[in-house]
Amino acid sequence: MLGWEFPPYFAGGVGTVCYSLTKALAQRDVEVTYIMPSGPRNVSADFVNLMVADNLIADGRIKLAKIASLLGAYEGMPEYQAWYEKVLRETGGKAGKLYGHNLLTEIERFAEKVAMIVQELGIEFDVIHAHDWTTFPAAMKLKELTGKPMVVHVHITEFDKTGGNHADPRVYAIERKGMLFADRVLTVSNLIKNRCVHQYFIDPNKISVVYNAVEFNQRPALPETFQIKAQDKVVLFLGRVTLQKGPDYFLEAARKVLEVDPNVKFIMAGSGDMLPRMIERAAEMGIGKKVIFPGFVAREEGDKLYRMADLFVMPSVSEPFGLVPLEAMYQGTPVIISKQSGISEVLNNALKVDFWDVEDIANKILAALHYGTMHQQLRHEGNIEVQSFNWDSVAQEVQQIYHEVSGAW
Repeated sequence: MLGWEFPPYFAGGVGTVCYSLTKALAQRDVEVTYIMPSGPRNVSADFVNLMVADNLIADGRIKLAKIASLLGAYEGMPEYQAWYEKVLRETGGKAGKLYGHNLLTEIERFAEKVAMIVQELGIEFDVIHAHDWTTFPAAMKLKELTGKPMVVHVHITEFDKTGGNHADPRVYAIERKGMLFADRVLTVSNLIKNRCVHQYFIDPNKISVVYNAVEFNQRPALPETFQIKAQDKVVLFLGRVTLQKGPDYFLEAARKVLEVDPNVKFIMAGSGDMLPRMIERAAEMGIGKKVIFPGFVAREEGDKLYRMADLFVMPSVSEPFGLVPLEAMYQGTPVIISKQSGISEVLNNALKVDFWDVEDIANKILAALHYGTMHQQLRHEGNIEVQSFNWDSVAQEVQQIYHEVSGAW
């Protein structure tokens, strides 16, 4: 299995999925060797043979120069270039001797390292499973080298990162080539399957939809009280503050809600390229005192925010799946989700909206906050429904696909 991140060295949902999936596969007696490009020396997991390419140096069988990667898990070309130029300035140009000048070079370097590691260490395996486009070149190189079947896992496409508007042609080319080269393409929703079919021209017969699940932290033993709720209801947005997640629509709906009920506080938790603009926009709309921006929050802090909130809203423009509504529902918080999300395909006990319809979003926020029976039903039934999203079922589907592509029946 190839991935760019693995907890505790991860930036978002893909890392969490890789962790939970490998853990569930291990419980089904599937042996997984997971290779990632870089990470701290102490990254490990009891249930997976975790290998960090940069750390496999001078062990007598394989020699690699340790070259730190500049690539972050959710960066595109512009972000990478800005980061690279910053490193050049800080190192007086010395970094140019070590690093490739763009993200594509980092990806190709990882592909070469993976091929070398597998050859030199003699790693035996039956199936290649690659997560996200950054690992597709490495998977293709391994397939050419070994002839083993290749599965690619599409968690998000380049189109989804831009709200479906456009795709960097270089990234698009790698995504499409990887899907064409693969024996099976896994997508996290029908929304992503349809994008692969209609925008990447992939045969629908080679695509399998495998929905994600979620691992839940335990609830606190005692009920909590939050000072903020003494006077106000709380509505929460939690996620990357980027175009894809629809934070601007959240603020527009917040303004409409506050025109009707001023006793509501809105929390926009997360970091991202749109955060400074969202802070400015809240001030421009005159609701700055009603919107709290705590920035990036860790998993435990996120769970506390869910418990604090009376309602969670995910107005994503294009959401391949969407784990956060499930986390909110587990903590007993009703949710509003956009119809442009994969999770809306399978979630029943949630209010659903079009991301662009801020009038409808505002009306549903007010209804969920003010109608006690509706709020309680969403809370109770949602909490029951979310228990059905378990990783063992996901692992069973993935294991069956492994058998199918490898002819192991």
